[in-house]
Amino acid sequence: MHPSSVTPGPDGSDAVKKILGAVTTIAAGLGELRNRGYGTGHGPAAARTGLHPRHAHLAVNAAVTWCQLLLDTLADPQAPWHKNP
Repeated sequence: MHPSSVTPGPDGSDAVKKILGAVTTIAAGLGELRNRGYGTGHGPAAARTGLHPRHAHLAVNAAVTWCQLLLDTLADPQAPWHKNP
């Protein structure tokens, strides 16, 4: 699923590669947000400041998109790593 992989069909198109690159950036951005002290897993034990509901919605919806892509890809019998009969 890496955007630089060469795959025949739509998965190898520039459009899909751009989207996969953006989804990869989502995962990195969520990690940065958490590690910079805005999440509850790292940083100070004090109350969080500076984030608003829109930030939470952005993070949650981005994470749902990333997770759904992974689950759909794992369940796809035509995914590139499956051996086609």
